[in-house]
Formats: sequence, C-alpha cells, structure tokens
Amino acid sequence: MADLKSLLEGYNDQFTLDGKLNPAQFGVTQEKALFVKGLYEKARGGSRVAEAQLAELFASTDASFSMTHLINIETIPQLPEELEEFDGLVGKRTVKDFNPVVLRSLLGQRGVKGAGVNADGSAAIVPEGTPYPIVTVDSSEESFYSKLNKRGVQFDWTWEAWINDIVGELEAMPEQILTLTKDTIHAEIFDALDQANVQLGSVTLPDETVIAPNAALSPLAVIAAAVELENRTINGRKIGQISAFNLLVAPGQKRFFEYKLAEFGRVITVQEGAGDGQKILAPDTILSSMMPNITIVETERMVGPAWKLVPKPGTTKGRPVWERLSLRGYENPELRVRNDQGFLPGGGKVGLFEGGFVADTSSLRYRFITGAVLWEPKFIVASDGDNQA
Repeated sequence: MADLKSLLEGYNDQFTLDGKLNPAQFGVTQEKALFVKGLYEKARGGSRVAEAQLAELFASTDASFSMTHLINIETIPQLPEELEEFDGLVGKRTVKDFNPVVLRSLLGQRGVKGAGVNADGSAAIVPEGTPYPIVTVDSSEESFYSKLNKRGVQFDWTWEAWINDIVGELEAMPEQILTLTKDTIHAEIFDALDQANVQLGSVTLPDETVIAPNAALSPLAVIAAAVELENRTINGRKIGQISAFNLLVAPGQKRFFEYKLAEFGRVITVQEGAGDGQKILAPDTILSSMMPNITIVETERMVGPAWKLVPKPGTTKGRPVWERLSLRGYENPELRVRNDQGFLPGGGKVGLFEGGFVADTSSLRYRFITGAVLWEPKFIVASDGDNQA
C-alpha cells in the first residue's frame, strides 16, 4: 500500500482532490482544515492538551466539517489501490442517472445490414466510379439485469464518546470507510452475478469422456465448461474461444482445486514388462493442453460445491458481460457530518453536539452510489457441483 503522501502527490489540488470534493459548500477553508489537522496530529502524538482542545472544538464549533473533509482527503486517494481486486474480476461503467442502463451497440447478427455488407459480414466491393452502398446499424436493445443503488450508513456517537476518545474514533474512520466500500461493491456485483444461472450441461470431450450436467469441480469439468461456453450462441453467432477466465469457488475450495490441477494430466499407467504390481505416473499432454487460462477466486457468495466459470473483463470481443456501475459525478463514497443544526445568529454552523435537544448525540453519514449489470448470462457457466458422476 502506497503511503498517503505519495498518493496525494498525484493531485494538482490536494485540498479538493482536483474537484472530487467541494469543501466550500460546508464553509471549510484550507486555513480551518490545516488548523484542525495540526491539532489532530498533536493529539495523535499524545498531547492531552491538544486532545482536549480538539474535543471542545468538535462540541462547540464547525471544526467537525473540517475534520470530515480531512477524512475524505485521506480516504478517496486510497480507493483505487483498495479496489484493484475488482479490476480483473468485473468491468466498470459510469452512467448518468438511476434509470436502467442500456447497451446500444452493434447487437444484431452482423451489426450492420444492407447492400453494403456481404453474407459473411464483410464490407462489399465498390466498383470504380460507383457510389458506396448504404447500410444501417442495428442498435436494438437486449434484456439484462441491472440496478444502481444509493447505499449508506450512519455513524452515531455520544458526546461522552468524543470526549473520552476522540482521537481513537477519528483514527478508525478511514479504514472503516475503505472496508465498507469494498464490501458494498462486492455485494452489488454478486447480486448481479447471482442472476447467471445457465447451468453446465452434459459435455463430451474429444477423447469421448462424458462430463455430466452440474458436474462437481474438477479439471475436466472446467474444460467441459469452457467447451460448452465456446459453443453457446448469442444472436445466432457462436461465442468462440475466450482467452482467460475467473473460476469462482466457495471459501476453502481454492487449495483443494489447486491440488487437483497439480495432479491433472498425470494418469496411473502400468509400466510395460513390470507386471501389475508396479505403476508409474505419466503426463497426458493432450488433455492438459485443453485446460483454459483460469484464475481461482474464492468468494462467500459461492456455497458448498457450487462454482462458476466467468470470462475476465475484456476477453469477450468487445461485448461486455459483467460490470460494476458508478453514477457520474458521484463515483466516490462521501462522508458528511450531520449538518441540520442550523446557523448561529452571528454566522457559522452550530456546534456538532449543540443541535440536538433530546440527547447529546451526533452523526456522520456515509453515502455511496454503486451498482452492477449482468449483460449476458450465457457468457457464464454455472454448476451446482452436486453431480459426482
């Protein structure tokens, strides 16, 4: 993990993170933020005086808005590195609103149609001196699963908690936000993937080995899944070969499958002339050559023996399969302090704990807009893994 100072050096304006944050709307200035930051660092360093001053400022001034802005500055630059685990798993798409996402592209059998294309989809020959033939683009829409949600939580504290351990409460916040963001994205993308339920059927491999439907996880079953997937059709065209997959399994299953892979292709044979009592392991390079390029991924969204074979992003010839969604202008999580306390008669926000009347409590609010889309279930092979035959 890169340190925060190095991450911030990638921004021209570190105070607004190049426009990702808008501190002015909460009355936060660089001068206020730097003052609160200095006090916070002294408190972290063990200064009891600074800790007491910080707690007092939070309780009676608008210092909470500056501190919340500083937490955002610390959290957001760390997100890309924290979310790298999703990059090789699922694609990304930014949308403009909460309406269902739409894939408008060349979705017909050949994408374009008319006199300008031949039966094989190639461009027609244009004789010398003749006009170019006209084609039209088939940009129909397909059905798919998608949703974009506003998710969030509220962190509540009592006045006593801030007084007793304000430094501890603030120190924990960035890590809590990063973990919460990763878990939220994970939930959304797997809500989408759960819709992929096109099960593995019976597949006959080239050596006449028959893999049963919903086969248990094994190297041969993975080969069968890749073979079946390549022969599935979408809009009348076969999917064809895919260069790399993610193999999704339940927690605890990765090591066992890696063991099976290590043994795969090594078959027990009788050594000629040695009698039945002596056997050796010999590699079967023909079967091994059919094993697809896979990355094994454990996730708690897979249960028991179930598994799924999912193409990696960018391997499906320009056609997306599974993507996580962001809302334009709201790509990052946002942390705000409760700001409904109103304003003092002389100007400025009412203190963090002065706005409530019933109890001495206050809140920080986490908001994150994210979602996912499953464009085409046929690109994913699922198996319950309950068939050992």
